[in-house]
Amino acid sequence: GSVFQQNVKGLDATEKSKPSFTEDKDDFEKTDVFLKAGYQNDQWDGFISFKNSRQRADIDDGAFSDDDNSYLKFDRNLFEYRLGYQANSFLRFSFIGSSGDSDRFYENDSSRIDDNTYDRIYSRGNYHGKLQTHELQINYQKKRLKGVLGAGLYSEEMFFDTYFLYNDPAFGFEAVTNYDSLDINTKTKYIFGQISHGFGNFNISAGTRASHHTRAGNFFTFEINPSYTVNDFLVYGSFSSGFNAPSLYQLYDPSKGYMAYTSRGNADLETEESLSVEAGIKKEFNSGTYFTLSAFQTSVTNSIEYIFLWNGTKSIDELDFSDDRGDTYINVGKQRVKGIEAETSVVVTDKISIRANITLLKGEIEIRPEDLDGQSTGGNHVQLYNLGSFLTGDIKQKDLVRRPDFSSFTQLRYQPAKDWSLVTRYRYTGSRFDSGYDFTLGPYGALRRLEVEDYHLIDLAINWQATKVLAIGIQVENILNEAYREVAGFQTRGRSGYLKLTARW
Repeated sequence: GSVFQQNVKGLDATEKSKPSFTEDKDDFEKTDVFLKAGYQNDQWDGFISFKNSRQRADIDDGAFSDDDNSYLKFDRNLFEYRLGYQANSFLRFSFIGSSGDSDRFYENDSSRIDDNTYDRIYSRGNYHGKLQTHELQINYQKKRLKGVLGAGLYSEEMFFDTYFLYNDPAFGFEAVTNYDSLDINTKTKYIFGQISHGFGNFNISAGTRASHHTRAGNFFTFEINPSYTVNDFLVYGSFSSGFNAPSLYQLYDPSKGYMAYTSRGNADLETEESLSVEAGIKKEFNSGTYFTLSAFQTSVTNSIEYIFLWNGTKSIDELDFSDDRGDTYINVGKQRVKGIEAETSVVVTDKISIRANITLLKGEIEIRPEDLDGQSTGGNHVQLYNLGSFLTGDIKQKDLVRRPDFSSFTQLRYQPAKDWSLVTRYRYTGSRFDSGYDFTLGPYGALRRLEVEDYHLIDLAINWQATKVLAIGIQVENILNEAYREVAGFQTRGRSGYLKLTARW
């Protein structure tokens, strides 16, 4: 069992692009309680566990915008179980699964926008979700032959109600939604199999999965993974497919503005499908040192994109704020990501070791107007959130939002004695772009590309096994106190220190 309590006092999350009348420090509280019990003998093993998580967070009004009274509460219960039976030395049966429910509540009262004015907006929302997973596995392993067969069920449900009020005597607006009675849920039933066998220096594994999604229909996915060993070199490859069904939120979110053409959720969304290929080599040394180099590419069709709609009866240059026709999700475009990754772990001496990796990444997205679903957009102008541009012609963008072209990680570990270790970590993340708002560009031009600068982070950790029972760890993150950001409009933590005491008996 375990209990975890975290309290954060006074982190200002947003960057400031203009004077803020609601500048505040955002607090955060989190409590986790965890219990687990199990049993094991020569043939049977199993466990059951329960975890409750509760948290409360002060939140802001979005990128670059503070909010002094908006908050979010979250409560989650999660049960997990496993029952295993070892029939003999090569055959094992397992039944594993989980059941969880979560509640999320947010509230935002009227916020201050200047010295004497409030925005007159009040909103709140209750979201409740349920999730279940159950899977039966049969595992076989004898000499160089390995295999697994299985079947499973993945089920999710969502219920919610929201309330929005614009309290203006001249032009008031109220919206109430309650979807508890609609029984919003999806289920995925699947069967799968995988087999692996070695033939001398050559090994191959292959697997397949047949899935039935209650909304998306039937899907067949596969993977093939050959490899070949030459002395201390391993040459390997992978070819696989996948699918990603829309989330319940993307399908059914009822949020809808006063002049919106449609709700944010789109029940006609199709499933994203992907194909991935990878090839690489790995070299191992007797000292424990290894080096890996790989190249990969993933292509995604039916990409789900978040969009804004604007009055289609006007030209784009003539649009104003009254022409806003809401926001929603649609399938549009293709994405392609390709890259190279290198990783190494070097044992310099019995006291010094180094681990490092670098990743080079290139992505592109292609979108054509003829890919649009006219029923979902109603002939309105379509503005792509992740690109900030209107879909008036073919678009081919060679950068993906929030995806750096280059990133690297290095760790140096020094262990002068058995009970002591010193670890230094360095991380570099290259520049990339994010989508953000620029209100000076007008209503339809509010989206634009914002550069997220590259950054360097250095951490230091010292660990001491004081006794057989007690261990002490000290860690300092972001030693140089670098001001950096992961997402445009939001700040990150500066230099942070941690002390960890661990007792085991």
